[in-house]
Formats: sequence, structure tokens, C-alpha cells
Amino acid sequence: MMGMGLPGGALLVLATLGTVALPAGAMALEEKKDEKDKLKACERRICDAIVKKAPATGDVSCALTKTWARKSIKESSEDESKKVDWTFGDARCTVDLKVPRSLIVSALSDPGVKLELPLHRVDCEIERDKEVDRVHFTLGPKVRFENGVAKQVWINLKKVEGPGAIKAMATSLAKLEDTVGLFQGPLTKAINKFIAEKCPKTVKGG
Repeated sequence: MMGMGLPGGALLVLATLGTVALPAGAMALEEKKDEKDKLKACERRICDAIVKKAPATGDVSCALTKTWARKSIKESSEDESKKVDWTFGDARCTVDLKVPRSLIVSALSDPGVKLELPLHRVDCEIERDKEVDRVHFTLGPKVRFENGVAKQVWINLKKVEGPGAIKAMATSLAKLEDTVGLFQGPLTKAINKFIAEKCPKTVKGG
């Protein structure tokens, strides 16, 4: 999920599409060796459902991990029109993604629909003061589609367990996003680009 100064922004895309990632960079929290392979495999499963729109039964399931370097989070934040000061270090998050195919097919086929994902628990490790804090997010992202195009996104953060500073930032940004659309442009753009450009190439490439 894009940087936007907080893995919460990236978490949203992890939970909705699973594979929109920040650029790589040197990091203290080293990227796991199978991280990219799992992301690509998940990308293929999601893209199959998006492009083929069949079968409309069962779930798309992936166990995902994504590691972000502090530098890439800050650079991504600085690229946004609404800057967020990322004061922490590297970050790594994992999620067991499970999305009913029927939701994907409906979102892309119906004239207007709000895709509401089941609640997901996202477990993160975030560097802070030369230590690594563990943070747990519970969220159920929502995306409003019109004629197969994402128009609005809600993080729908339900719970944060972790140190006060991280919890406060995550809660504040999630609230701002869901009420005033702090990062609506980048989030919807990332989702639509994934659906319209990335997935057809992924499926065609076999």
C-alpha cells in the first residue's frame, strides 16, 4: 500500500489488493527471502479473479509479508501533497489475506457497489529508538466502486495494540483518511492501476 508516512497506508493496499508495494531500499529489518515470491503468487491469484471474474465462489487466500525501509517510507511520504512525518524506522507487516471471490466479482461487475472486506489482523514490527516494537492492527477496509473503478476508500481501523506513539499516529491517520480522505487520490489511483494495468499483464504473462 503506498507509503503515505505510515504502514497503515500500505496495510490498506495489503488488505485490499495484497501486492502494491513501496520501492526497495537498504534496511535493518531485512526483507525475508521468500517475501517477493509470495507477493507475486498472491498477485497472480488476485489478478486471476479480477480479470477472469470466475469462479465467483471460494476465497482468494494469501499469507503475506512486506518489509519497508525507513528511507522509502519517508521518500514516499514526501512525494504526497499531504505530508506525514515518519519518525520511526523500518517496518515489516504480515497478514493472512482472505477475500471472497464473490466480493471481487461483484465490485468489478455491478454498476455501483461498496466492497467490504472481512476484518483482518495485521501484525507489524516497527523500529523505534533502536528497538523493534510489535504492533497489531485489526481493520476491515472498504472500497466504493462505480462501473469497476475505485472511487473511495475507507481504512476502517477497528483496533490497534502497541506502544502509545505508534497507536496514536495510526489511529489519527486512519480517522483522517476515513473522514476527510487524507490520501484518497493515491489510494484509489493505486487500486485502479493495479486492476486496469497490472492484472491484465500478469494474467497474460502466465
